[in-house]
Amino acid sequence: MNNFYFPIISKRLFLILVLSISIFGSITLCNAQTSKDTSITVTDMLGRKVTLPAPAKRIVLSESRHVLTLALLDKDPLSRVVGWGNDLQKYSPELFNALRKKFPKANDIPNVGGLTNRSFSMEAVIAAKPDLVIFTLYGPIPDGIEKLDKAGIPYVFVDFFRDPLKKTVPSMLMLGKLLDREKEANFFVSYYEQHMRNIAELVKNTKQLKVLFHLNPDGKDCCFSSGHGNMSDFIAAAGGKSIGMDKIPGSAGKLSLEYIITRDPDFYLVGGGSTAALNGLKIGPSISKEQAEASMTSVMQAPGVSNLRAVRENKAGGVWLFFFDTPLFFVGVEEMAKMFHPNELKDVDPDKTLTELNKQFMAFPLEGTFWVNKERSSQ
Repeated sequence: MNNFYFPIISKRLFLILVLSISIFGSITLCNAQTSKDTSITVTDMLGRKVTLPAPAKRIVLSESRHVLTLALLDKDPLSRVVGWGNDLQKYSPELFNALRKKFPKANDIPNVGGLTNRSFSMEAVIAAKPDLVIFTLYGPIPDGIEKLDKAGIPYVFVDFFRDPLKKTVPSMLMLGKLLDREKEANFFVSYYEQHMRNIAELVKNTKQLKVLFHLNPDGKDCCFSSGHGNMSDFIAAAGGKSIGMDKIPGSAGKLSLEYIITRDPDFYLVGGGSTAALNGLKIGPSISKEQAEASMTSVMQAPGVSNLRAVRENKAGGVWLFFFDTPLFFVGVEEMAKMFHPNELKDVDPDKTLTELNKQFMAFPLEGTFWVNKERSSQ
């Protein structure tokens, strides 16, 4: 009996041991695989390789207006934000009010300063203990960024400004990976590309209009405009050419009235909605159509501007500046293309596009007046 009993016990023990090793090995492999899968490596818009151990849960936005970007990917865009710049609060209080109406938490997010006025504080960013900082290429590389490297805080650059027509898609796909919102990013990119392809097809055989883009007119001085990138790229996508491209070496600068008159633009395009020009174009969230129309009329009556052929013929319109330097710029491009080429783009409906964006993508709705077309309103 004993001759058979011990081998049986040993066999059972052996099977148990093998099974234990197998289970332990599977758990170890699973844990290793899980750890591997949560690590995320991306290439940002400056070509930098950045790795996060897991999707970002604590974010600092260098510019608070990019809550619009997050709102395309996350139904609670402030859930991860532990600090942000003060540009939205300062330059578009109407948009900030619309945001905090839906998300009261906006009142409590720490302010880390502004990049444009050099009040941005790397110390405040570090104190917020983020696992990711999102910078844009709106301006130069922020001073003191090496402090983040020393603190071991990862950061990435997105680009909706310098080279927006090429970098918007990779910027959004990168954010989708970093925030564990790849499905939402792909959904938006598909929608964006469909609309941009449609506009490109419609304007490819149209006459390219000479466009004077007037940035934040205040009725006093003429005219700050766009050089290369950003608005000039958007104008080109809409079937026009910014006359500032031949004169301004950078992304923005001033054009003399004499130069403008010499170029005789076909269309006068105004960018407004910012408190940087309190007497300029009133446009954006909470602004009525009547307010926008009245302010556009006032802008067109400014000395010098009023004598332009395009203005006299009502070949003029205005757009909300905060569409730009965000992925939402394609809505502005649709409206500009419709302004420039009303006959060829009569079936394009930017109002419908904005309604779809609010319904299908945006975490909080954009409601107000975001463009004004003097030629259409005068008919």
